[in-house]
Amino acid sequence: MAMTNDSTGVVSNTQGAANGSEVSTALVFPPTASTGPTAVSRPTTVAKPQGRLYYPELDSIRFFLFCCVWGIHVLKIDPAYYSARQVPLPLAMAITNMISAFRCSLDVFFIISGFLITQLLLRERDLNGTVDLKAFYVRRLLRIWPVYFFLIGVAILLSVLDQSQALGWTVVLSYLLFAGNWAVVLGYQTGILMPLWSVSFEEQFYLLWPLVLRRASRKFMNVTAIGLLGVGALARLILLLEHAGRLQMWFNSFVRVDSIACGILLALTFHKREPPRLGITKRLALLLLGGSAWVVVSKFCGLDDPVTTVAGGMVGYPLMSLGGVAIFLSFFGAAGEGASFLKNSGLVYLGNIAYGLYAYHYLGRQISAYVFAGYHNHAYSYTLSALFGLAITFLLAAASFKWLETPFLRLKRRFTHVPSGFSKVEPKETSDFVPSRLVPGD
Repeated sequence: MAMTNDSTGVVSNTQGAANGSEVSTALVFPPTASTGPTAVSRPTTVAKPQGRLYYPELDSIRFFLFCCVWGIHVLKIDPAYYSARQVPLPLAMAITNMISAFRCSLDVFFIISGFLITQLLLRERDLNGTVDLKAFYVRRLLRIWPVYFFLIGVAILLSVLDQSQALGWTVVLSYLLFAGNWAVVLGYQTGILMPLWSVSFEEQFYLLWPLVLRRASRKFMNVTAIGLLGVGALARLILLLEHAGRLQMWFNSFVRVDSIACGILLALTFHKREPPRLGITKRLALLLLGGSAWVVVSKFCGLDDPVTTVAGGMVGYPLMSLGGVAIFLSFFGAAGEGASFLKNSGLVYLGNIAYGLYAYHYLGRQISAYVFAGYHNHAYSYTLSALFGLAITFLLAAASFKWLETPFLRLKRRFTHVPSGFSKVEPKETSDFVPSRLVPGD
């Protein structure tokens, strides 16, 4: 999922998001030779763009999206639950509609993944004339694999200690091969590995898309992304006509490809361009529009029903992606347009550990379930268990980022062509690329 940060944005003249100072999102070009008479007597070289790619607001939004994912998995979505606690029925309905809409939040992660990976690879191709596939795959390995395989190891250990969490070898093998979402499609129980289904889906994209982008023209990339939208629509139509169940739809790579395609199209649209200057009012309108689309999807399209109707599925999945695009655009560039809190170092840090938060939140809930196993009859047992599980999740994510992920992130610098993310990373030197130090205090 796009919780990981290989990331983003073109910054910065002095200090970046680490201290909340102003961040430039303009493309940075090194000085070129003079065009005056003195330049005629010597050959000039066209300078290649250099700089660091980083949009702090796309780190921050990851944390908000994790909160949405946690909410849909933990918070009650039955209006009667709130009515029984003296919440007026209209307000209870509004609360549950909003929580139900949180299930659409993963699509923004997919949009961010498609956007950032495409932006980074396009930027590298501009700098070096090609894409270093080996370096790209090594960077993905160093960013994704430590948490991913650590959690698989924990899940195997837990399945030995607790038979209720037992995993079959089919499930383990599918996750080891980054096909975990297909294990869910086939109906296997995946226990604490469930969050990794979306990571498996994104890894499938990371494996294939650079092979296309490496040499493809911009027109071909646009056609490919639009073609992916068609693939998604056709896959949904076939499955819906066959009355496929919720699991066969929701976790299916072909069904969910729309948001990845939207991210690619956004990256192509904004390549070598600054984020749009929309103003706070328009950004809030986009946020409201996207959220409203998600409410419509959750309330009327029946994507969470055992079997979705043809109309509900054909409208719901694309509308969910379009709502995600609106929410993405409401954040993209907002840190430089009045929403300076989005580049606050604390919020950016939470965005950086969001991969761990997402990956470990089922484990946190399971640990909490063990602790509160004997307190089911307590009046506040569910609330206390949920909050304790969330606290455990934060502790696991913070510890993981410091002691498990950071050493690999340092190693990842050796394979970096385009500096990116909330860290001081120097690009790998090549004959066509001069390392840039545009963020000395980052």
